[in-house]
Amino acid sequence: MNAEMERMIVEEDEGWTVFHALLHRVPPSRLEEPRVTPEGWSAKDVMFHVGAWLAEASRQLERIREGTYEPPAASTQTMNDEWFALSRTLDPATVWAELEASRVMARGSLGALDTVTPIAREWFEESGALHYAEHIGSLGRWLGA
Repeated sequence: MNAEMERMIVEEDEGWTVFHALLHRVPPSRLEEPRVTPEGWSAKDVMFHVGAWLAEASRQLERIREGTYEPPAASTQTMNDEWFALSRTLDPATVWAELEASRVMARGSLGALDTVTPIAREWFEESGALHYAEHIGSLGRWLGA
């Protein structure tokens, strides 16, 4: 693993530590309370959303590694809307598992690259550390942290 990958992994890990700790502060009875965002997202929806983007980052990083990368056809908003609808059908335990597994997959996909291209960096950082930071704010405000 090169120095840039190591830096990216460290930054992702630091963001994950804060995000994960904040999620563990959410009482199980409040995981599906739709008040985390003005759009009515619950903590469970945020977890699924972040996990879905980590899974997508993993898929895209694999495509970059294989030389078959093409930007997704669907818009970010379309993907977010579809994932929000899907998250509403899942139980919290499934969503936790998706989040944890997706993170492992994204980190592994980054580590499998020979070099980090700008698009690979964008996929990993935007789906990981930068994304965690975005949702840490909304979760923290909702929890009164």
